[in-house]
Amino acid sequence: MLFKARVESVEELARHSYYLLLREPQLAAQSRPGQFLHIRIGESLVPFLRRPFSLAGACPQRGTLEVIFRLAGEGTAILSRVKKGAVLNCLGPLGRGFQFSASRLPAVLLAGGAGVAPLLFLARALVGKKRRVALFYGAASRDDLLPLKRLLPRETAVHLATDDGSSGYQGRVTDLFAGAVRQGMQPVELYACGPRPMLQVLTKKNEAWNFPLQLSLEERMACGLGACQGCAVSIRQGEKSTYRMVCSDGPVFAAQEVEW
Repeated sequence: MLFKARVESVEELARHSYYLLLREPQLAAQSRPGQFLHIRIGESLVPFLRRPFSLAGACPQRGTLEVIFRLAGEGTAILSRVKKGAVLNCLGPLGRGFQFSASRLPAVLLAGGAGVAPLLFLARALVGKKRRVALFYGAASRDDLLPLKRLLPRETAVHLATDDGSSGYQGRVTDLFAGAVRQGMQPVELYACGPRPMLQVLTKKNEAWNFPLQLSLEERMACGLGACQGCAVSIRQGEKSTYRMVCSDGPVFAAQEVEW
């Protein structure tokens, strides 16, 4: 559905990362962790296409939605400069979000870079269901890490990894989590979002662990509705392969479905 959401605030949270707070009560009430908004950045033809943004949070009581995005081009640069009170044309909530089981297993969320955004929303939902939650979060440097104390429930255990070692473990977040598994962190349910190589590595490692694992895939998309088929990914169905659209069939898939 199309909504006109009012901008409440825009601020820079970390290097090249911005926080956008929107108000649209009906949209906030319908949104679930793992879904996204397809936002028209301006009224002109530049940029021509909408931009997809994962939902980092939604509060039906206040009628607000949270989006966290990184500067990645002309569209996000324009979005970072919008003023309070501006109205954005939003298509959403779109996509299939994270699936919640009746399990009481601890939940581990693995985030790489901007992939942390939908996992912030998920962490709040899981904590609300009295689940134990740990976030393993990796970025290039401490300057790229979001202020998690502000964005996460205080019950969430946080484990950090940076490529340069400026904060937390030095190295990949998948290696940090693998070390935790070797030290006895199991059994758990896994949820992950981040660059495709990170998700591929995690899926491969999980062949030995065999944890339930859901992946939120990041792909370029134009229509956001599955019509243009620009975000197709190869999916395994039994002994056969087929294609599914990240925007409409995802962005969340079971790890065993995805063909790399």
